[in-house]
Amino acid sequence: MSRKKAVLLGLFDGLHRGHMSAVGELLKQSGEKTVFTFDSATMTTKGRRGLLMSDGEKRERLCTLGVDKVVSKDFSEYKDIAPDVFVREVLIGRLEAETVICGENFRFGRGGTADAAQLFDLCKSAGAKAIIVPTVFDGGEPISTSRIRALIEEGKIGEANRLLGYPYSFSGEIIHGDRIGTSIGIKTVNIGFDPERALPKKGVYAARAEIDGKVYSGVTNVGTRPTVHEDGKIVIETHLIDFDGDVYGKRATVSLLEFLREERRFGSLEELRQTVANDINTVKETVRL
Repeated sequence: MSRKKAVLLGLFDGLHRGHMSAVGELLKQSGEKTVFTFDSATMTTKGRRGLLMSDGEKRERLCTLGVDKVVSKDFSEYKDIAPDVFVREVLIGRLEAETVICGENFRFGRGGTADAAQLFDLCKSAGAKAIIVPTVFDGGEPISTSRIRALIEEGKIGEANRLLGYPYSFSGEIIHGDRIGTSIGIKTVNIGFDPERALPKKGVYAARAEIDGKVYSGVTNVGTRPTVHEDGKIVIETHLIDFDGDVYGKRATVSLLEFLREERRFGSLEELRQTVANDINTVKETVRL
C-alpha cells in the first residue's frame, strides 16, 4: 500500500502568520508532507521585488517545522498549464497527493483563472481530498506579504514583525567595512545585502544579532551613511552591544526589532558618535533578548 501523501500549495514568501495557518493544516496530516512552490527567480520582475526571505531560508524553515519535502519549480513551466491537467498530472500523477491544501485566495492554471473552489472540485473528481484554509486577519485586514512588505518599507517594523510572527531578519557573512565605526570608538559588523530582499526604511533600528549560536543586542543602521559617504550605496551595519570580538567571515542573522530614528547627515564625526552612543543607551534600557 502506498504511503499517504499531503501537498500544500503556495508561494509562502516570508512564511507569515497567515501562511503558518496553512502549514499547520499540512502538519496535521498523516504520511509524507510536501510543500509545492515556485523559485522566486522565475517569477515576474514585480513578483521578485521585495522578498521577505530567500528560497533557501524558506526551505530551511519549512523543514525545521516538520515538512518532509519542499518541491520548488520554475514558474514558466507551469503558468500556462490547464487547471485539470495540473491537478491530474502534477498533483496526483507526479506528487501522488491524496490530500491537497491551499489558502482560500489561491489561484492556479493558465492565466491564474482557477481558484480554490475549482481546485476543490477537480480534486474531488480525481479521487483526492482538498482542504481550503481560511484567510487569517489582523486588525480587520488580511495578513499578506504585500501588507507586510509595505510596513517594512515604511519603517513600521514592530507591526510588520507582529504579522510575520517573528522579527524581520537578514542573514549573511560578516564582511569588512571601511572601519569608520572603529575610528570613532563604535565598532560595527557589516553583512551583505541581497537586492531582491525587501529593504527597510533607511534609519536606525534596535536589533538582535545571532552569531555562532550566541545572541547579542545591537543597533543596526540601514542606509547610505551620508555623514561619511556620498556614493549612495546601501549598507546594513550593526554595533553589537558589549561585544568586542573578531567575527569577520562568520555568518550572522540580524533581526530588526524597533525603529529608533531616521538616518541623517551629521555635522561632524563627533556628533555622529554621540548620537550613536545615545542609540546604544536606548537599546540597553528598552530591549530584552
